[in-house]
Amino acid sequence: MEVGLRVVRGPDWKWGNQDDGEGHVGTVVEIGKPGSTTSPDKTVVVQWDSGPRTNYRVGYQGAYDLRIFDNAPIGRVYLCCSCNK
Repeated sequence: MEVGLRVVRGPDWKWGNQDDGEGHVGTVVEIGKPGSTTSPDKTVVVQWDSGPRTNYRVGYQGAYDLRIFDNAPIGRVYLCCSCNK
């Protein structure tokens, strides 16, 4: 994960409609750091296009709340953060 990536709900999503519903896209704006109490390692902060800004697990406690969204010219592709499929 890196700042600027566009993301959607992933396989372990359990956060209701924080993203404004399935299929909505957000942008990674911060990467978690070891020792941080607000954004620990293996988490990221996402700014959803609909407004909310929250952190999510990308490997933290073995869970993946997000998938990388690629809207390249060839079509939409969803990539799993854990296995890149």
